[in-house]
Amino acid sequence: MLGVAVSFDLYVWHEKEPITSAEARAKLERWGDRGEDVFTACAAVGLFYDALLDRFPPLESLSDDDIDRLGVWSVTPERSDAVVAVSCVWSRADEVSGAVLALAVEHGLVCYEPGYHVVNPNAPGYVAAFTLSSETLPTMPDPDAHRLEWIMRQVGNANGYVILERADGWFVQVGYGDATAVPAGTYALEYQEGSIDQHFRCQTTDREAAVRLLQEFRAGDETWKRRHLWQPL
Repeated sequence: MLGVAVSFDLYVWHEKEPITSAEARAKLERWGDRGEDVFTACAAVGLFYDALLDRFPPLESLSDDDIDRLGVWSVTPERSDAVVAVSCVWSRADEVSGAVLALAVEHGLVCYEPGYHVVNPNAPGYVAAFTLSSETLPTMPDPDAHRLEWIMRQVGNANGYVILERADGWFVQVGYGDATAVPAGTYALEYQEGSIDQHFRCQTTDREAAVRLLQEFRAGDETWKRRHLWQPL
């Protein structure tokens, strides 16, 4: 089963070539149907597992007094040289996901997150068409339109900006709060096309306009340029 509601789930394995999120989900669904030959054993997967369990010990090794402090797992991951299924409690999701991504990069493995429906990191050679980043949330390659709407709900004083960057370096940005030097309740919209002398900015109090900026930029629709009065930054 993918994406258990009471836990945060990740899956890590080895791929020789870059893989799409749809392909990753399909492989996991076949594996969930007991497709024993879906994933190929790779020494790096076992090394990843050992490093992960060294960082976050198995629940079975902890005393009752240590569970609340050191226990991160919903279920202790099973050792595998083919695919590691990681399921942690929501309260430790940021910490565990950061460690999983770092270890996956270190060992040259892919990591699929079913909630975001993204593969990050991907196999070597993969270049995301768009990359979504923000002040406090993990970087996400190739977000869909729903994910862009979701992340705008996370923008506020505790997560002051979100950036959607195209593979060629052009980007749009939405900022909020003290760091953007705009009035309370106002979003600072920015875009840059190539060099820094092509960097522009405007302001809006309409969150939906900020969402449309991200979605239209991703879709290659330049309506957002005509919707606002942009000033050189």
